[in-house]
Amino acid sequence: MTEERQVSSWEGNGSYTTAATVSEPNPLYAQGTELSDRPAYFMAVSPRLDGTFAFEYQASGGGTADVAVQQTLVIRSVGGDGDEATTEYWRIEESLGGTTASGVASGEAVQTTFSRNVSQIAVRASNISERLGGTPGSVQIMVVNTVALDGEVNGQQVERTATYRLPIGIEGSTYSPAATEGQAMTGSTTETLTRQRTYGPLWTVGGPVLLVLGLAGVAGLAYGRYDDRFTVSEAERNRLDFESTRDEFDDWITTARLPSTVLNRPRVDVDSLDGLVDTAIDVDARVFERPDGEAFYVPHEGLLYVYEAPTPRLDAMLDEDGEGDEADD
Repeated sequence: MTEERQVSSWEGNGSYTTAATVSEPNPLYAQGTELSDRPAYFMAVSPRLDGTFAFEYQASGGGTADVAVQQTLVIRSVGGDGDEATTEYWRIEESLGGTTASGVASGEAVQTTFSRNVSQIAVRASNISERLGGTPGSVQIMVVNTVALDGEVNGQQVERTATYRLPIGIEGSTYSPAATEGQAMTGSTTETLTRQRTYGPLWTVGGPVLLVLGLAGVAGLAYGRYDDRFTVSEAERNRLDFESTRDEFDDWITTARLPSTVLNRPRVDVDSLDGLVDTAIDVDARVFERPDGEAFYVPHEGLLYVYEAPTPRLDAMLDEDGEGDEADD
């Protein structure tokens, strides 16, 4: 038989970090204070955004590759239905430079930086829209880094390209760098193994023995069926039905110890577990299971809806006692 085994893998990804220096007088921060990786920055206080893009790859077997990074500022107006921007009304691209690095090893980062006045970019985008007569849609600002990786990773030649974007949203007097958008570069190497089946003495000698034991087992099953030794009692059947229902509604059930103030509420007994789950769905509540799994509860508006699981062993004993009493009578 054959099977495939992964012998090596690698992954490369890019990320952004941001910072803004307080350059204008304000009641919150001293001028010259550096604010970093904030969810939002005030344009009137820190209009210039400084950012760093870093790319690195991790390879299980090491590697050496050339990495080239091209960085671009994109300003555009887009519109569409819902969250999907399907129409681009206008677009401006401005190069932010880039960098190249040779012989980059696994775990070694390649970085580029940028610095732009977001307040001025917002004014520029607004002026463009006004000169075009007021374009529909919304203005988007993005820093885009395109990474080209070419080299030998895990002993294999690799040539990949990926793009990573940093959207910058403008909301009133603030601007907000969003999470990095883009997909990781990945790769793996597998090998196919062929294994030959071998059979030991147990298989050779034990085959006839197992055949005899199998025939004896079939005979035993036939006799047990004839003698009603494998008949399932009503209590055992109820328990099996309950366990099947319990597995079916597992997503609605939480194991918990309810406080006595809840357990002492007026009680409403429910005949089945699926009926209790229906009650929970109707009142938008959870079903709580006692840790021993023998009782289920739904508290709601001062009442406690209860279902108790069937106990086959006790029920079977009671059935046997009842039969014995009838025989004695």
